[in-house]
Amino acid sequence: MTIPTAARIDTQRLLSVVAIPLAAAIAMASAVAATGGAVDRIAEAGGTLAFLLSFVKFCYLAVGMAHLSGALAEKANGGLPAGLWLDEGAEPEPLPRGADPFWHAFPNHVDGAAIAIGVTMLTFIAAELLG
Repeated sequence: MTIPTAARIDTQRLLSVVAIPLAAAIAMASAVAATGGAVDRIAEAGGTLAFLLSFVKFCYLAVGMAHLSGALAEKANGGLPAGLWLDEGAEPEPLPRGADPFWHAFPNHVDGAAIAIGVTMLTFIAAELLG
């Protein structure tokens, strides 16, 4: 069994996995902190960094699950062959005109899920070390 390699890096997908969830987490944390109220949410979370890390965990976990479900949906709905163990013995399907193979661009759905869930795990570790 060989591991396929990507032929190009898709910068939009890479941004959607790496940078956009971080920006969303910062924006959400800022909005929640700015709303104020009777309870000091930042102090209740254990400080500014712990408060922000909880939003980072949420955003990257959501992105990881979205990419994982995208890979499963693509495979279950007769999408492009992913080169996974599920494809063993399957006849190669001709690609539609203009379509890229599943592994052609980095990150594909599986890469995106792995990156996002990895960042989520790192934020869990960071939160434990801070707390």
